[in-house]
Amino acid sequence: MTLFLLSTPAGADDLDVLQGKFAFNWHANPGRQKCVKVAGPLLTSFKSTGYRCDLTAQSNTSSGASARTCTEVKGQNPKEYLVFDTLRACERERKTQESNGEG
Repeated sequence: MTLFLLSTPAGADDLDVLQGKFAFNWHANPGRQKCVKVAGPLLTSFKSTGYRCDLTAQSNTSSGASARTCTEVKGQNPKEYLVFDTLRACERERKTQESNGEG
């Protein structure tokens, strides 16, 4: 019997739930960020071992909208994406943080 180890992190398939949602890196200046659709390379990054994602939606954002998080695990200034169900909710949070001087 041969055992094959997959290089995919546990639960990576679960991250497909984020596809088509909208996110921005809230650790950077919110005024310079854009809400981007979670797809392609960004979704692949979230599925890699370089990120840890919490798929439990939290409503402790500045705008009160529910968001999930994906945090870069390495780096001096790691990125942390807030992931929203809609572009509108993402933009509202980004603009709220910008006006509050957060980030």
